[in-house]
Amino acid sequence: MKRFAVILAMLLAVACAYASPISDANYTDPATLTLLSFSGGAWQNGYPYTVAINGVSGPVQAMCDDYSHGGAIGESWVANITNLGNDGIDLARFNLLPDALTSYKEAGWILLETLVTPSNEYADMNYAVWHIFDSAAPLDQGALSWLEAAEAEAARGFPGVPFDHVSIITPVDQYDPNLQNPQEFLTIDSRLPGTPEPGTLLLLGTGLVGLWKRKLLS
Repeated sequence: MKRFAVILAMLLAVACAYASPISDANYTDPATLTLLSFSGGAWQNGYPYTVAINGVSGPVQAMCDDYSHGGAIGESWVANITNLGNDGIDLARFNLLPDALTSYKEAGWILLETLVTPSNEYADMNYAVWHIFDSAAPLDQGALSWLEAAEAEAARGFPGVPFDHVSIITPVDQYDPNLQNPQEFLTIDSRLPGTPEPGTLLLLGTGLVGLWKRKLLS
């Protein structure tokens, strides 16, 4: 019982500490982005990428969902920003894929799970997201596990997942055929009313509350 309490307290601290700089009141849409850095200095490391967004104070952590397109450190471009909770993805890069909204929600669910997942799993999580939109993206066992978990959440209908706190950042030329040009990103967005409460973040896929209840009954 004590161990469960400690784990819950640690996750609560993480949830309380998390704050997206996109909460800045001066945020504008569409926006100019600049790619600042890759995790560990290489794009292959996946989440988090770091970008600057005009009107937002401080860097923004983002997850790339576009395995094919490139983008160089220091490059700037104009992007449309779509709130995933609105179910409107007309401006998103992969909106023409079959069941595209479900694909974006699977990717958004994986991104939200980074709030309660150790950073050593971030690369697998990003590769799972890449594979959702591009079957050519590598998929090792760790990434496959995350992909299957996202698909399982989709089959359940994503109960309680706050997709209104996920934004899709898409270059204005959303179908750009030049693979050397900028990619699409997802980011956790706390601009909107009703930013996820720590309790909501703790419930995202951890199963800890259910485990705690079973512990009490055992």
